Amino acid sequence: MSGNMYGADVEALRQLGQIFDEAAAQLSAARRLVESGVDAADWWGPSGEMFRGEWSDQHAPGLTAVETDLARVGDVLRRNADAQERTSESLDGGGAAGGSGLPGSSSGGGGDYSGEDRPGNPELGDHGPYKPATNIPMDDNAIDPDQLNQQGLGDCWLLAAMGSIAQNDPEFFREHMVQNSDGTWTVTMYKDGEPVEITVEPEVASGGVMDPKGNPSWASIYEKAAAEYWGGEYEDLDGGYSDEAFEAITGKESNSSDEGSLEDVREALKNGPVTGGTEDDGSFLWWDGEMDDNRVVPNHAYVVDEVRENANGELEVHVINPWGPGDHKQSDGSNKVGDMWLTQQQWEENFDTLYTTPSTK
Repeated sequence: MSGNMYGADVEALRQLGQIFDEAAAQLSAARRLVESGVDAADWWGPSGEMFRGEWSDQHAPGLTAVETDLARVGDVLRRNADAQERTSESLDGGGAAGGSGLPGSSSGGGGDYSGEDRPGNPELGDHGPYKPATNIPMDDNAIDPDQLNQQGLGDCWLLAAMGSIAQNDPEFFREHMVQNSDGTWTVTMYKDGEPVEITVEPEVASGGVMDPKGNPSWASIYEKAAAEYWGGEYEDLDGGYSDEAFEAITGKESNSSDEGSLEDVREALKNGPVTGGTEDDGSFLWWDGEMDDNRVVPNHAYVVDEVRENANGELEVHVINPWGPGDHKQSDGSNKVGDMWLTQQQWEENFDTLYTTPSTK
């Protein structure tokens, strides 16, 4: 490479990710071939049993771990390529790619948006009808991130950013959303660092974010303003990235990176709000398994709340699910809990992206 270059060649990153994927697949095929040979070997007695035990207890798991690492590196490379492409498109005046449409999605983007106030209500799509939003509480308890209840719209990337800002500086939202004498709300967001005032009627999508009791909240108002900001439809929020949400909400330059160590996370929390993005469920990697912890929502964004030392002197991180507090039992038998403490290993096994922004205090 000649000259000065910052960032990365997107296509080269994707090609390198493909190389890692192919290496993982080849190693998996070799492991399975050897495994078949070991199982079929006509070798009996203590030596044969010892050999088979060493293979199943040591060698096969070691190879599987390498396969998993190769596949994850390939995934990280693709994600970095996507992030680089989004950054380049943003600099060129474009927007990010569309979201997946899955509740909880954090893999898409806000789309090409004008970042402006729009007349009338945003289009509801499948998230209606509209519900009156009056007497919205704005005390610290109401603004706490554990009062978010995402429901069916896939805007965890936005809600996690809102929740982490609220955790860091609840006064920010009292300063940036004002109820007018006619009952409407004016929410101040930002585009390219410049304030954009968005006025919304006092009614919100019943299928959008609510408080845990199902009542409209400050987040419902902000979500509606964001729907205007990102295009004029609630569906425009279905998939995105928390760094984009941070910048639209605060006007401050924000960043995304890999998940890092919990020491990295602790340092990031000293400087401002933090969210974490989880891995995919692994289904697109046929040689890999599902996510390691079935309490964690795949392809999702969480509020990163705190890092502390546990009784053993090890760091652990507390994350908050914008689905809301308590249990969220799924049809597959898993329970996607509202919040959890994770060790360094659990953090690395389930999260792959860290989103940060400077404090608004």
